[in-house]
Amino acid sequence: MHWEGVSLRLAGWKAGPGHRWPGRQAIAVVDGRQAGSVKFFAHPQGLAVEIDMLEVAEDFRGRGLASLLIDTVYQAHPKAWVNHGLRTIDGVHWWNSYRDPAPERNIHNRPPQEWAAYFMASRVAADKAHNASWNTHFGLDGHRDAEYRYRQRLEMEFIGHDKSFVRRPGMPVVDPTVQDLYAGHLVYLPPGLHRFLHDPGLPAAQGAHALLDHLGHGNLPRPDEHTGWWNTTHQAALDDALHRELAAGGDGRGSPATQLVFHARPLPEDDAPAYASAGDYVEYTDGGDVPVELAGLSWRQSTTPHTVHSAVFDPPVEAAVAPAYSEAASTTYLERYDEAGMLRAPLTPQERMLASRAGELKAAADRLMSDIAARAAAAPPRPPAPSPARLPDPRQQQPAPAPRPRLP
Repeated sequence: MHWEGVSLRLAGWKAGPGHRWPGRQAIAVVDGRQAGSVKFFAHPQGLAVEIDMLEVAEDFRGRGLASLLIDTVYQAHPKAWVNHGLRTIDGVHWWNSYRDPAPERNIHNRPPQEWAAYFMASRVAADKAHNASWNTHFGLDGHRDAEYRYRQRLEMEFIGHDKSFVRRPGMPVVDPTVQDLYAGHLVYLPPGLHRFLHDPGLPAAQGAHALLDHLGHGNLPRPDEHTGWWNTTHQAALDDALHRELAAGGDGRGSPATQLVFHARPLPEDDAPAYASAGDYVEYTDGGDVPVELAGLSWRQSTTPHTVHSAVFDPPVEAAVAPAYSEAASTTYLERYDEAGMLRAPLTPQERMLASRAGELKAAADRLMSDIAARAAAAPPRPPAPSPARLPDPRQQQPAPAPRPRLP
């Protein structure tokens, strides 16, 4: 390794609610940019780790960064079984040159009876067979002496061991109807609003309301690759926004990025939308809007990460997670917000009066149109109108006048 200016960050990873263990990641940052990352699942008690994806940006490859990231996982979980899983073509070439810091904890090197409670032995055997096939194809060693020193056929390794597999250990469950939740977001603001929002001399509440007016009260984010998830802690939401900024590698829109955190109160139990819990965050699984009560808003910029501005809303501010598409919006949402998620202007007294009498006015209009149609059907047919006389077209050539007789 010949690295200067590289920093490593261990953080959560939104892997989705379907996996039995929480998602984690180690990120390598160089000059404020995400140079590489390794995503993995970690047993809640730190007893096992399953590598999911190892990635290095193209212009940082060939300098040992992938090895540094995997070494970081080993160091962060010093007692865990490590499952490297199935490798890609690039992965088998990297693994061939990698020095495993703890081969005794690599489950590909150990018999299933030692780790079968954490990993499905049949799946591990299939991954080993896949990796061995690539090694043979490319003529690589792939540490085969360590992986196959038991000389047991792969299809026999898992017989009698799959029944030891623990499919889902006890994990915490998030309930949005009883817990406060926090969602991270990343925005690039107009220069004037950015200066106003980050001015330490101005009240934070004014900045928070100005920010909501700019973003739209009905525009709270839905989950994407990094942001929009609803976490159980404020720090996890800030991490989401930071990871989005690191992955973007700089936006170049003038003002620095602003990392936001929306603080929402528990949802009413009767109106809670469908959701899936992933241990320390939730994902709303339908495409409709989600009404929330914002208890507060906080923000910071990455150039000054220790300066966090916070505003508390008392009373809470009504807002909503935007629908995934316009057809999924509820009637209540459409009455309160426009297509861009902005608050609709309040109705004037005359508009409120017309709205309250909408049914009565529509019935009167329907009767009027029905009467007009009935009278038109009962009236005798009109005689055809005479065709208008056709005038000569001035564009057509007119006949020359007859010559006048000459007098003697």
